[in-house]
Amino acid sequence: MAASENKVLLDNNNDAFALKIKNEPIYFEQSWDTGIGGGLWSTGLAMGKYLESQHLETNLQRTFYTRKEKLNVLELGSGNGFLAVCLLAYLKDRIENLVVTDLDDDHLALMKQTMNSNHHLPNHDRVTLMEHKWGHFVPTATTESNNNDSSIIKAQVQSGTVCFDLIIGSDVAYHPDLYDVLIQSLCRFSTSKTIILLGVTMVDTRPMFFHKLCENGFCYERYADHLLHPNFRGSTFGIFVVQKKNKEDRF
Repeated sequence: MAASENKVLLDNNNDAFALKIKNEPIYFEQSWDTGIGGGLWSTGLAMGKYLESQHLETNLQRTFYTRKEKLNVLELGSGNGFLAVCLLAYLKDRIENLVVTDLDDDHLALMKQTMNSNHHLPNHDRVTLMEHKWGHFVPTATTESNNNDSSIIKAQVQSGTVCFDLIIGSDVAYHPDLYDVLIQSLCRFSTSKTIILLGVTMVDTRPMFFHKLCENGFCYERYADHLLHPNFRGSTFGIFVVQKKNKEDRF
């Protein structure tokens, strides 16, 4: 994870943060007792601030609006649920399913707490919180059912038999030991139409990660500084858009 100086200093008593996305307030309480995923790191805040802009809207319209209106969304390595509630505020009724995952179940209670703190946001019934160990898939029996059924979604994620329209992750490639398994999950959950947004602290994520992305059939681009909130320009933080290549790709 990012170095300790990348912790976000929050307002008031340093235990809560409010952000507005599309006029919806976002509430978050830190809990460092749960581990490194319990706090709000600068990269996560940078991605939340990015969702305040219209740039993602342009990408979504270009990629999806001629094909579908509802989106299946996945967050990898959520930790605390902050970006998940930002996505709820941003996408609103365009969410078909929002699956919020972490590497282990230690943070599920904190993720649920963050969801409950933002009960004013729509479509909580379309949110599934679950554990997902990157690169680990277990064959499970599934039956045909409405995709809003949380048990079906969980089984599909566990078996790696579902693809998403939008995948988001913040500070997920922070150690070389995670590169291969993270990319395995990206491969299983994406198509060439999937938009993958990764928030990266460049001092933690080595060039090897991006080389491995290319070796596994992905292309990537770092968003220009002017697309970030002014507080995060000219820093070591970056937001990368990643997509699978296909024969028509010209990157």
